[in-house]
Amino acid sequence: MTSSHDPLLALVADPKVNLSPLTQRLWANKIPHRVVVQNGKQCLLLARESDLAQVKVWLDEWQKNQLDQADLIPDSAAGSGVMKGLLTIVEAPLATLFIPLFVAVFCWMYISSDWGQWLLLGESLWPQQRFAFSAYVEMGLWQLWRPTLLHFSVMHILMNMFWWWLLARRIERIDGKFALISMILICGVLGNAAQWWYAGPGFGGASGVTLGMLAWVASRQRRLQLPYQLPSALLPIMVGWLLLTLMGDTIVPGLSGTAHGAHFGGLLAGLLCAFVWPANSALQSNT
Repeated sequence: MTSSHDPLLALVADPKVNLSPLTQRLWANKIPHRVVVQNGKQCLLLARESDLAQVKVWLDEWQKNQLDQADLIPDSAAGSGVMKGLLTIVEAPLATLFIPLFVAVFCWMYISSDWGQWLLLGESLWPQQRFAFSAYVEMGLWQLWRPTLLHFSVMHILMNMFWWWLLARRIERIDGKFALISMILICGVLGNAAQWWYAGPGFGGASGVTLGMLAWVASRQRRLQLPYQLPSALLPIMVGWLLLTLMGDTIVPGLSGTAHGAHFGGLLAGLLCAFVWPANSALQSNT
């Protein structure tokens, strides 16, 4: 028997079906719900049994393409944009939290020089101990991960925030908060460790994690048919760009200023995580 606290299954849909018109209607009417993935299917879960009757009406309208979106938010266009932004934050609060965190650290870098210590990661250990596991243990997880928060130009931080917003909120919505935070930590640590091994200290940026999230999304979208709704060619294009910049820096050292170790390390870490993470983790994390 289903208890009053168990979520109610209102709809099961194929992964390629766009449920956003329906979920926008539910959020606009303050109906708590979740779209999770189980066995490759999208499952719409409701928190309250009292909402089920009204939701069934909207489901019928949506399936007949008769769901009127015009009355979702009766305010101005600007107000509608604000509301859509708020709905996105509600659906992916953890992904959203990192955006102001990046901005705060970026501002801190302009009013303080304390962050300079983050660039001295394992300075006395490289390159003599780059192959010694004890060197990475000595640096520790926090010191290896924290360069992820550093950005050195406006373009650098804007690009990472754009990709973060595009990818992280999808991972949180489909796979859950625990999957996202695991990705951020694992890809950050392994990507930065790879960069330290490759070129030593003196680097920063969230690009390693970003490439890890891209690998995660592309792999699980193709292999498990999960509904991230991103172009399938995105990962090959990004990998091609990474190889192109690597070739350029090989011919003219420092040409692109790219942290190749962090990029490729984060990419491989994301692929590994995508294969070992269970497909139904979203259901376990969000219900």
